[in-house]
Amino acid sequence: MKTLWLRHETKPFERRSALTPKAVSILLSRGYEVVVEKSPARAFLDEEFAATGARMVETNSWKTEAPSNAVILGLKELENETTPLTHRHIHFAHVYKGQFGSQETLNRFVQGGGKLYDLEYLTDENNKRIAAFGHWAGFVGAGLGVIQWALRQEGKTLNDVAPLSEKESSDEFIKYVLSFLDKLSIRPRTLVIGANGRCGKGATELLRKVGVEPVQWGSKDTSGKGPIEEVLDFDVLVNCAFMARKTAPFLTRDLLKKERHLVSISDVGCDPTGPCNPLPIYQSITTMDQPTITIDENGPLDITAIDHLPSILPRESSQDFCEQLLPHLLEFLKTNIEGTPWGRSLEVYFTKCLEYSLQKEESLFDLPSNLM
Repeated sequence: MKTLWLRHETKPFERRSALTPKAVSILLSRGYEVVVEKSPARAFLDEEFAATGARMVETNSWKTEAPSNAVILGLKELENETTPLTHRHIHFAHVYKGQFGSQETLNRFVQGGGKLYDLEYLTDENNKRIAAFGHWAGFVGAGLGVIQWALRQEGKTLNDVAPLSEKESSDEFIKYVLSFLDKLSIRPRTLVIGANGRCGKGATELLRKVGVEPVQWGSKDTSGKGPIEEVLDFDVLVNCAFMARKTAPFLTRDLLKKERHLVSISDVGCDPTGPCNPLPIYQSITTMDQPTITIDENGPLDITAIDHLPSILPRESSQDFCEQLLPHLLEFLKTNIEGTPWGRSLEVYFTKCLEYSLQKEESLFDLPSNLM
C-alpha cells in the first residue's frame, strides 16, 4: 500500500494545506494510506482530519517515523537544515532559479537519495501548471497593494496594521480592503503587469470588486522594454509577471528618482533573490508581521513582497488548490509517471541537480522502480 504523508507546515503564518479533509477521505476510499501530522497552524483542524479515519501522528514526525516508501506532501519549502533527504517530496521548493540556499537544499536530496517533485513545475503538455495558488495570490496581493496606497495617504504603511491576519472568506477580505479605501474619496490608478495569467486575473477580480478599474499589461506590453518609465504614472503597481528568464527590469532605483505618482508596489511575483527578478529595487521578501519595505528615492515607495499571500485566505485557497491537484495526485499514486506532469517535474529536478554539479551525479539517472 502506498503511503501519502501530509506534513505540518513550518513557515511562519502558513495556514494552508496541500490536502483538505475531503481529499483525504477520497484517497482513503481508493485504498491509499494517508498519514496526517498534527498541526497547530493549519486552517483545517486536526479533528477534521481525524474524522476521516486518517492516521494522525505528531508534528514533524516524518523526519524520523515515515517509512522509506512514503511520499511526503507539503506546500512550502523545508526548514533550513543539513540532514540528507531520503524520501520523495512534493512541495514548492523555490530552488530552481538560483535562489538563496538552492544548491544546499538540492544537495540534501542528492546526498540522501530522495527526489523532489516541485509543485511549481507540475505542468501539462502545453507547459501549463496543473495546480496553482496564482489566482488567490493575485487576489490578495492586489488588495494589499491598494490598502498600502490608502495607508500612505495618512503617512502610514501596512506595518502599522500588522500582523496581517487570515480572513474567513474572499468576501470578508473584500470588506477588509474597502474599510481602508472607503475612507478616501478617490481610487488609485492601478497597473497590473502579467494580467493575462491566473495571478493577474485574480488581481483584476479583486480590484474591480473594490471599485478600481486597473490598466492591464501582458507580455507584449513589457517584452523588450525596461526600465519602463510609464510605470511611474500609476499610484499602485501589482506585479503578477512570472519570469522564467532574465529580462530588462521594469523599474530601477535610478528611474525611481524621477518625478512619479507611484507610491505602492505589491510584488506578487516575489523573487527578490533570484536572477530573473524584474524589480531589482529591493533585496528581501516581506512577512505577515512586517509586510512593508519602504525605500526612499525622491519620496517614499512602499513595497510588499510576501511569498505566501494565499495564506490570508487559507481554507478557500487550499480547497481550490486541492481540487486542482487531487486528480493528478491519484494518477501519481497508481500509475507510471513517464509522460505525466510528475515525470516532467522530476526531469527538471535531474536537470537542475546537474546544473549545480552536485555530488553523486552518477546516481541521478538511476530511477528506482518505487518512484513509478
